[in-house]
Formats: sequence, C-alpha cells, structure tokens
Amino acid sequence: MRPPRPLPRLLQLLAACLLVALAACGAAKPPPAEPAKVALWAISDSTGVHGWLLGTVHSLPPGTQWHRPAIDSAIAEADRLVLEIGEPLDSGVAGQALGRLAFTPGLPPPSERVGPRFRGDLAKVYKDLSLTDAQFKDQESWAVALQIAAIGGRKQGMEPDSGVEPELRRVIGARPITGLETIDSQFGIFDTLPPRAQTVLLEQVAHEAADNRDDDKDMLALWLRGDELGIAREAQAGFLADPILRGALLTRRNLAWADQINAMLKGGGKPFIAVGAAHVAGVDGLPRLLEARGWLVKRVY
Repeated sequence: MRPPRPLPRLLQLLAACLLVALAACGAAKPPPAEPAKVALWAISDSTGVHGWLLGTVHSLPPGTQWHRPAIDSAIAEADRLVLEIGEPLDSGVAGQALGRLAFTPGLPPPSERVGPRFRGDLAKVYKDLSLTDAQFKDQESWAVALQIAAIGGRKQGMEPDSGVEPELRRVIGARPITGLETIDSQFGIFDTLPPRAQTVLLEQVAHEAADNRDDDKDMLALWLRGDELGIAREAQAGFLADPILRGALLTRRNLAWADQINAMLKGGGKPFIAVGAAHVAGVDGLPRLLEARGWLVKRVY
C-alpha cells in the first residue's frame, strides 16, 4: 500500500462529492412539474414483501419533486435503510482515502496520457474549470477523472446534500442505515483499474465535459418518469460502453450487492434499498439479479 500523501486544498474541498460525481445529475433546471413516477420495486416471496429497491439520482436540482405515495409507504414499512455507502459522506475521511490511493510518483501530466483526439477536450475542460496539469501532479488518471467530474458538477451547482440519499437519511429517522460498500472500497475499485481503462475513463469524462451536452437533464427526465429502458440505454454509453470499465464499475458491483441483499432478506431484514439508477436498469441490474436468486421483484406503480 502506498503511504498517504497530503491532498491539495481543492481536492480536500471536493472529496465529499467525488464518490457520486460520475453518476450524478447536475443543477440544470428541473423538468416541467409532472407527477413523479420514479421506479420502485417490491421484493417478495410466497410469504409477502420483504424489501424495496429504489434507483436514485445522487444530486438533484433544487425543488425537484420525486417523492410519491408508494415510496413514502415503503419507507414507512422498512426496518432499515441500505445505501451504497452507509456512513454520511465526510470530506476528511474521503480525503484520507484519496491520499492513500490517488498518487503514483513520476506519472506524466494528464494531458500527455490521453490520446491525441481527446487532448483538445481536456484543454477545453481545463480552461472552463480554471485547471492545469500542475494541479494533478502524480495523480492517477482515475482520480483526475473523478475530480474533473466533481469540479464541473460543483460549477453547475451540484452539492453533496442535494440528492436523494440525504433526504432518505432524514426520513428514515432512528432506524439503522447500512452500506453495501465503504468509501475505501469504492475508491479501491477505481484504483485497481488497469492503466488503459483509467485512461479511457479520463478521456470519456473530459470528452463529455467539453461537449457541454445536456445529458444530465435527459437522465433526470428518464429517472423522474421511471423509464428503466431509457436509463439502461444511457448506462451503456460513455465510459460504461468500455467492457472493462462496465465490468468493474457496474456489473461486478451489482453481483456483490445482490449477494449481500439476498443474505439480508433471508436473514429476516426488511430493507429499503436505494442505489444509483444505473444499478437497477437492464439485464445486469439488481432486479434481474435478485430474481435469479429466487425472489419475486415487481415494479410498484
């Protein structure tokens, strides 16, 4: 294990939101007000309902209305809340984890790591966000990608406490909150990516940030209307189109989470489970994986 490195001040300030940056919606204006149809699944067997599964957006525009009666009823009946990370995000803890993992001495500047066709994108992002190669000295490509995503999100108004999870923490009250992963394990997934996969991640993040497309708004609209197929299509684009990145960041995590949830349900728990929307969509999403483990997983409308 590499010894911890002191983090630049900018990285310390952003550490609390880095974990959600790649799956978050920024602060674009909310779509026109319509009754929310955010997808919710009930997990049951022949004896009744044992839990619920909700896909989330980690950061929302202010004023976004996503609650609906079925979600509120499920939360009221649950005996615990299960999130990707159980402990509240803390910039100090996240910064220490990054300090342990993000640095390798002697790395070339990020602008020399990306391929020629992406160097213009990275230069544009640097200019838009007032960044330079020097701010990422000796930082691995995955850490650079996460920071670019987080800094861009903050510029758009994205804050760690504006998503679904903080609201769920508030409404669950005194009931237990547990996590499927830890801060260290999430960063560890990125840190163990092969160098080429890390480069692809950085290239795609830079390309999407430079393109200024309104993908966040599109994803938010899909989520609010409960469009599982649309979310699944979005989750096959960008860096998740790369099979190595998809396997590490989505598929293998889903498999591990399905095993944990299966054990929790069989152990008598009645959880309300909330994870990023990409994790509940498509053939490798949690609803299908839990069905494969013998549970009936049905959309609640």
